[in-house]
Amino acid sequence: MISRKLEIGCGQSPTPGYIHNDVNAFPGVDIVGVPWEIDFPDNSLEEALALGSIEHMTYAQVRDTFKNVHRMLAPGGAFYFDVPDIPVWCRYVVDYFAGRSIPFTIDHVFSTLYGWQRWPGDEHKSGWWQARLEEELRQSGFHQLKFGVELFLERGIERNRMKRPQDAHIYCKATKGLANGKDG
Repeated sequence: MISRKLEIGCGQSPTPGYIHNDVNAFPGVDIVGVPWEIDFPDNSLEEALALGSIEHMTYAQVRDTFKNVHRMLAPGGAFYFDVPDIPVWCRYVVDYFAGRSIPFTIDHVFSTLYGWQRWPGDEHKSGWWQARLEEELRQSGFHQLKFGVELFLERGIERNRMKRPQDAHIYCKATKGLANGKDG
């Protein structure tokens, strides 16, 4: 059976059990291209996942991606994604230059802010905080939003950063409303 789960921006670490998308043709990528142009039928996916990829898009591209994911998800389907929590990472920069200790090297902090720049597309083009994410998701049709790393861990989705609270990310589950127009 063909998976009804899509991973956006899988990079070189595709998550098992998903159809894999990336802008680069890395091994394991099934759909090479930008996520806002993926053309699965309306209401055809049960889940979408984007780990460390939303921040690699401009705000307009994120908006288009959120709308496209919402369109492709079946009612009750969920979109799981994470982004660096920009206020925390900016605080690390301020603390470093004020002579206070930070949990990472300053190079690590700047790479989290601007991207690691290891290959084309590995730059960050947008920065996020929870209220901004909530606004964009609601404008894209998502109204049932939950936040927390446990939403990922309880599904067996793990990355090293998820075990380090100081590696501040916002973990979100956005669920498409049910067919009757109500959130599930």
